[in-house]
Amino acid sequence: MLTRIITGLVGIAAAIAIITKGGLVFSAAVLLLSAVGWYEYHKMAASKGYHVYPLTSGLGSLLLVGMAALGYYVEMEQVFTLAFMLMLTALFFILNAIEGLWHHCMRDDKNWLANTALSMWGMLYCGLLFAHIIILRVFDGGPHIDLGFRVFEYGEVCLWVVLLGTWASDTFAYFFGRAFGKTPFCSVSPKKSFEGAVCGFVGCFITVLALCIICLGVSLAQAVAVALAVAFFAPVGDLIESIIKRSFEIKDSGNIFPGHGGVLDRFDSLLFTAPVVYYLMLLISIFGMYQ
Repeated sequence: MLTRIITGLVGIAAAIAIITKGGLVFSAAVLLLSAVGWYEYHKMAASKGYHVYPLTSGLGSLLLVGMAALGYYVEMEQVFTLAFMLMLTALFFILNAIEGLWHHCMRDDKNWLANTALSMWGMLYCGLLFAHIIILRVFDGGPHIDLGFRVFEYGEVCLWVVLLGTWASDTFAYFFGRAFGKTPFCSVSPKKSFEGAVCGFVGCFITVLALCIICLGVSLAQAVAVALAVAFFAPVGDLIESIIKRSFEIKDSGNIFPGHGGVLDRFDSLLFTAPVVYYLMLLISIFGMYQ
């Protein structure tokens, strides 16, 4: 427990410094997390005899995050995901053929279809979803926000709302589940309890609702929508990662964060809440233009 708390405090301090700095530093940090997360995923698959292709899945993940870091979220805001994924799909089969010639896997590997599917999922999970963390951080759907002690960019506040909401979900679910949990919540993650899940949802909802009203200045209905989205998708992201680990019979995706596991263990909820909140805030900002 002490190790978990110390790691959490160090992580919070690092998050504050990196998110506040923004720009290249923030993008580089997300790119590094994406790369480490993909490597963890690659290792988990390898432990069960599958091969996640580095030239396609790994490179594709980095390209997706790099595209967001270079600013294409502005020029291709509505179409970058579809257009870029179509391009990568064509690139995927060409590079897979090259890898197949190098490793003789296309001719002899009976798991080629599974390997290809896992490679595509790795690119989406560790690339596209991580890219949305950058896109949310630079979201300019509103004015800069003065909270008294500092003026924040709108996207930075949006990211903090998501982060604090996600942490609230994890924290309430963990501690209330340990204290009062009796009813199993999901067979995929048997240690999670229904009581903990309910407390996590309520704690996350109240946290995000308050932050949206106080910090973002949105209407009550909009704040409720954002709070519900984060409270729902935070545990979904956690359960998805639990399914992945259970499929590979792995306890933790890695050990880069003592007491917390790997990058995918620590950022599983954020990978789902950040994209959902970005598109929700985008709709709110568009809707506000026509008020």
